[in-house]
Amino acid sequence: MADINEKLEILYDLLVDNFAILEIELKELIANPERVNDTNKFASLLSDLKNPTFIDSLLLKISLSEKDDPWLSDFLYATINLLEGSSVNDEFDIPENLIRKLEVWILDNKGEIAWKAASLLKFYESEKAEAIQLKKLEQRDDFFLTYVECILGLLRYNKDKHLELVKQISSDNTRDEKLREFAEGVIKNYG
Repeated sequence: MADINEKLEILYDLLVDNFAILEIELKELIANPERVNDTNKFASLLSDLKNPTFIDSLLLKISLSEKDDPWLSDFLYATINLLEGSSVNDEFDIPENLIRKLEVWILDNKGEIAWKAASLLKFYESEKAEAIQLKKLEQRDDFFLTYVECILGLLRYNKDKHLELVKQISSDNTRDEKLREFAEGVIKNYG
């Protein structure tokens, strides 16, 4: 194992002197994830770099993917983390079919893929995203975090309009207990 000074030298070389080259190489790997041995580690690295320059490449690759692509969940994770850390002034290219693909993953699937798709969709503040989120909230058979992301997306889009829905969810005994607790917390925070 290299000593700390050797590690610092390597990091400086990559992240300061040659970041433009590293950026190009990382974007090439995003476009060709089959070349990456461990996409989970790769996604964590992209997230930890906290550089929004990778978002457009990730969004494009996600828009071209299928739900059973082995790297999809990891790329959704990285994109969500990078979007959460981005500035409100950052602008991103939304590929033409991305929202349609997220809609299918959210409404026609359950579990991790629906949850992460809903988490990504919350950043796309629009009437289309609102309609998808509302439709998902009509369902009752998915992981509660998927519904949490839909609520967060609706509040992000129009808090005043959707706070009443959150109140309804918090008092609906047919809903998952964790979701009701989340809704109660939202009401206390936004109340």
